[in-house]
Formats: sequence, structure tokens, C-alpha cells
Amino acid sequence: MGMKANEVTQFAKQVMRECVRLQKNSGMTIKEFAKACGFGEDYWYKRQNFTRPLNLSDLERISEVTGVSVGDIVMDSQRHAIEETEAKARAGLTLAAYDAPGKQEAIDGEAGPDYDEPA
Repeated sequence: MGMKANEVTQFAKQVMRECVRLQKNSGMTIKEFAKACGFGEDYWYKRQNFTRPLNLSDLERISEVTGVSVGDIVMDSQRHAIEETEAKARAGLTLAAYDAPGKQEAIDGEAGPDYDEPA
């Protein structure tokens, strides 16, 4: 089964998230940023909400406005995606450990000897 022309792929979402980061870091409002890039607000929102994919011309305009090269936008999007995945994994592991049956009782000192009292 092939992909559709206007399908927003995971990679496109990753790059768009980076573009949103750049917009936020620019200090410009969404309206100002969209205008600076030559986009209408609706055009930008459709990409930001993943209902339409970015194209290379969009990426080039964002690069010109932010001063970040197209290559750096793509590479930074990958780096941030990895960092987010690792953070979620760490958070999930921490929660899983504390949610294990009997773990909270052990932490509270209810499931075993009280080590802070002399024997």
C-alpha cells in the first residue's frame, strides 16, 4: 500500500515540530512568523496541526527567516526527537518501577525491616 501525496509522515511531523520550536524561539507570534515566511496563518496552522505536510520551499523560507540552515533544521529535528524519546523512556521506566506490586510499601518501609533503627 503506497503513501498518499498529502500524507504527513512521521519524519514530516518531526521536522514540523522543529519548525514550531524555531518559531517559538524566534520571539515572533505565529501571525508574525507566518507572515515573515510568506505563509497565511491558515497555511501555517494546517502544517503545525499535521493536516498538511511541509514542502521544501516552506522549509527554505523558514530557514531564511530563522537563519538556521535547512540541513540543521532536519538534523536538529532528529536530535530533539531522540531526546524526547529517551526522556519518555526514562519517565516510563521510573514510573514502572514505582508502580510495581509491593514497591511503594517497600519504599514506605512497610514491606520489610526498618533499616534506620538499630538491630
